[in-house]
Amino acid sequence: MSSFLNTTSTVTTTTRLPADITKADVLSVLRDDNTMLKLNPLNKSSTKLPPSSSTAFYKSVPKDLKPASADAIENIPVYCVVEASGPEGEESGNSWRGGWAKRFIPDEITYETSFQAHDYGMFQITHAPMGVQSSTKWIIREAKESDPVVEAVGKTGLVLEQNGEVTSNRMLMGFIKTTLQSSYDQLAKDFIAMVEKEMAKKRGDVETSEAEKAATVDKHTDQAGAGVVG
Repeated sequence: MSSFLNTTSTVTTTTRLPADITKADVLSVLRDDNTMLKLNPLNKSSTKLPPSSSTAFYKSVPKDLKPASADAIENIPVYCVVEASGPEGEESGNSWRGGWAKRFIPDEITYETSFQAHDYGMFQITHAPMGVQSSTKWIIREAKESDPVVEAVGKTGLVLEQNGEVTSNRMLMGFIKTTLQSSYDQLAKDFIAMVEKEMAKKRGDVETSEAEKAATVDKHTDQAGAGVVG
């Protein structure tokens, strides 16, 4: 939706999922709010707000993007997130927050975000400062022959589709659009990497696996025994 003062930009990404990852695997991560909040590398802190905040948050959300009943809305958590303006110790010139924009973008940004679980995946809405509003539909589906990723590899399978929409004032949008597509592309890659990591944990393929824990305990027991004998 656009107006004289505000304008809206949309973005879409389609990313292939590894063949050994199932839809259930992806949904288990996608619907874990704490894990999804950690996906943002600039996230300094996140706090779950009381149910009354959900009612206030969704007042400005269009009817077709929220549940019909007040009770259902109260059951959708809203989080207050404190985000750094850029990676610590790095220049932000390649970000829309860098360069000239840095003059009016604070070092920290506090915003509210909410996740809704759906059959197709998840829907996220964010209310940020300076009137920036965004929403992202995360869809897990079978690949279509028309998908660029299918045409590139010649195979079918599961894909992650992101449909994003960002609204802001026209001046700020000029900066946001410079990295909007690349930001969503990177977000998809980071999400898939996180899914693979979480699945590896469940399979015991990481350093904290039960087998390695047991081996560590045995090693410490042997060392303790040797010390007593010595």
